[in-house]
Amino acid sequence: MFWVGFSVLLLVVVFVVSGCLENIPPPPSEEEEGDFEGTEEALEGDAKASGSATWTVIVYMAADNDLYRCALQDLQEMRDSGIGAKSKVNVVVLFDGGGKTRYCSLQEGKVLDIWSGTTDLNTGDGTTLAAFIRFVRANYPARRYALILWNHGAGWRNPVKGVCWDDSAGGEGGDYLTLPELASALQAGGVRFNLIGMDACLMAMVEVAYEIRNYGDILVASQASEPADGWDYKRLFRRLAQSPTMSPTALAQEIVKSYFAYYGGGSVTLSVIRLSRVGALAQAISGLAQWFLRSGKDFPALSGRAVSPDSPYVDEELGYADIENFVRLLEKWNDRYLKDRELKSALTKVRTRLKSTVIYNRASGSYLGAKGLSIHLPYYADSCPSSGFGAFDYYDLAFAKDTQWDEFLDWLCNV
Repeated sequence: MFWVGFSVLLLVVVFVVSGCLENIPPPPSEEEEGDFEGTEEALEGDAKASGSATWTVIVYMAADNDLYRCALQDLQEMRDSGIGAKSKVNVVVLFDGGGKTRYCSLQEGKVLDIWSGTTDLNTGDGTTLAAFIRFVRANYPARRYALILWNHGAGWRNPVKGVCWDDSAGGEGGDYLTLPELASALQAGGVRFNLIGMDACLMAMVEVAYEIRNYGDILVASQASEPADGWDYKRLFRRLAQSPTMSPTALAQEIVKSYFAYYGGGSVTLSVIRLSRVGALAQAISGLAQWFLRSGKDFPALSGRAVSPDSPYVDEELGYADIENFVRLLEKWNDRYLKDRELKSALTKVRTRLKSTVIYNRASGSYLGAKGLSIHLPYYADSCPSSGFGAFDYYDLAFAKDTQWDEFLDWLCNV
C-alpha cells in the first residue's frame, strides 16, 4: 500500500485504531513462548468448527514498517466483521509489528492469540511465510483456502521489487519477499490456494502472476498504488460470513466490489486474474516479442501520460504499461502504417489470451483506462532491466526465463 500521504492521515488513524490494541491479548508467559504451548484451548475451540469449515483465510500482515497503524485499523475491521469459526470460516492472521510477531484467530468479534514468541520474525523472509502456511494448514483445515499478503508492494520495480517489507530485518533498508522468493515460499507452504489476494501496490502484473501461477487459482491485485487504508475488511469478511459457501470467483469479485464501495470516486484499480490462463498469455506475449526481434521494425512512440486512449502507462516512471492498451495502440499503428499480417495475428493472440486471463476488473479516476493487467515496458532509460542496481534480477524471473520479453526489452532499450 502506498505510503504517499500516510503522514497526513496518521493522527486521524491513531484515534481510530487505538482500541485495536485492547483486543490483542498479552503475550504468553516465558514458559509458553516459542512452541505454541498454553494455547490448546484456543486451538481446540477453533478446531471444533475448522474440520467443517468452508474457507480458511490466511492473512499475512507484514506491518513492521510505516503501515503499522494501518494494520491495526485493518485488524479492527476484521474483528468488527464478526467472522469466525461459527460462520464456518477460519481467519488466521500473522501480525508482525510493534516489535512482536503473533499468530491470531478471529472469533465472532474477538482477536485471540494463538502464539506470540520472543522473536520478532522477519516477514520479508520466505521461510516465515512458508512456516505460517504450514501451521494454518495443519490446525485449520477447510475445503477452500485463501491467502492475503498485506503490506507494501512494488510489482516489478527496478531497483526495488517484491512485496511484504520488514523494516527491522535484513540490515539497512529492511527485507522483503522477492517474486522468486515468494514462489518458493508458496511451494514450501504446501497449499494450492483457491485465491491469492495482494493488499499491496502495483502487484497486478503478468510478471507477478506468472511467478505464482502454479500455487493458486485466482489472483486479486491492483495495477496501481493503493491508498494506505487498503481493502475494506469489515464489509468483505461480513459478506463471507453471511455466504460462507461462495465460490473463489464470487469472493474475488466481492473483494473488488467492497474496495470500490469504500473508496467511491477515488483513483483506484483492482483486478481478478485466472492464474491457470497466465501461461498461455505469456506465450502469446513472447510471440509478439519475437515479431519485433525478427522484423527489426522501429517501435512506435508512446505517450507517458496516465492510462488513456493515447497512452498505455499505469506508471511511466516505473515503466508499467497496461497490456490491453498497449496492444490496442500497436493494432492502431499496424492498421495505419505497416499492415503486417503476422503482427496482426500476434496482437490478436495476446488480446484473446488476455480476455480469458483477466476475468473481472474495475478502475476509476486517473486509472479509468486500466484494463486489469500490466507488464514491464520501460518509458525512461533508467527503468530498463539492463540499468541500475540489481539490474539482472529481472532476468531471474520465471516470465523472463520462459519468454522472449526480456530480449525484446533489451532490444527496445538499445533502440
